[in-house]
Amino acid sequence: MNTSSTQPSGHESRSEKTRTQLIEAAIEVIGEAGYEGASTRSLARAANTALSAIPYHFGGKRELYLAAAQVIADYAKGRFAEVVSVLEAGGSVEASIRFEEALAKLLHIILEDAEPATWMPFIARCCYDNDEAFALIYDQAIGPLIDTLVRAAGDFANPSLDEDAVRLRISSIVTAIISFRFLRGITLRSLGQDQFQTSCIHQIDAMVRELCRGDFIAVRSTR
Repeated sequence: MNTSSTQPSGHESRSEKTRTQLIEAAIEVIGEAGYEGASTRSLARAANTALSAIPYHFGGKRELYLAAAQVIADYAKGRFAEVVSVLEAGGSVEASIRFEEALAKLLHIILEDAEPATWMPFIARCCYDNDEAFALIYDQAIGPLIDTLVRAAGDFANPSLDEDAVRLRISSIVTAIISFRFLRGITLRSLGQDQFQTSCIHQIDAMVRELCRGDFIAVRSTR
């Protein structure tokens, strides 16, 4: 049986390994030094590859930067799909309850701390700069999630709120949830903890649910 068409050659395997090493190095180095502070030489050195590998595999530093952002966007899109699946579960559950469960799901994904530690500084850097790398992550992962949440809220939010008002409120909730990962030191130090304890996670979960049920989104009664 001929498997040459389905199995990568040794060259292809080495090439893919080099690409992966460069992307991982870009995430780490740019997260530490910023895009402008990360030279191609430092990127190649961190990836343990030749300097020529960057133009060969990506074309240049900018393309490598965007490739690194794409890896993160693809991962985030997959995780956020878990949140969307809660919204789309349907059945007899009220839309407002599905919305609440979806945000609770997002919270627990954020608190899992499952991604490599180098990802957070990278995302924080490009988010602060609000550059094309962050635009890629936002447009492919964060933005679609917020759009889906806004549409879902339209089924139960008080009609006195226009779409922009609902969008701003939901964006604020999502930002607050994500901050428990990026700015967790504030909460942890205020509680005298070095990591989120189970009791603390339960309290944060309850806070998110309370916010969903309160006047912030102005849920209209279905009774």
